[in-house]
Amino acid sequence: MQNNQIINNGLSAVKRAVKSLSDQELTVIGFYHDSFSKPTIEIEHHPKCSKYIAAGLAAYYRHEGLYRFGQFELNGCRIVWKERDTSRLH
Repeated sequence: MQNNQIINNGLSAVKRAVKSLSDQELTVIGFYHDSFSKPTIEIEHHPKCSKYIAAGLAAYYRHEGLYRFGQFELNGCRIVWKERDTSRLH
């Protein structure tokens, strides 16, 4: 029963985060949640993501090939995105 409450709380956090992301005109692609970690919501890359990085509100956490992955926290959820890293083309 405890897991049910954890999942329910996570789903409530996802709902609040999706509303906030929508208000910021960011597009949600999907989400993942289990009872072991905070909910993760994937968004489409948007120019606002670069502004969050520059302001120190978000960080890149992985580079893979021509892509880099960013993240920030919102309403107890991990928000992630993938973007093309043009600096690796040189």
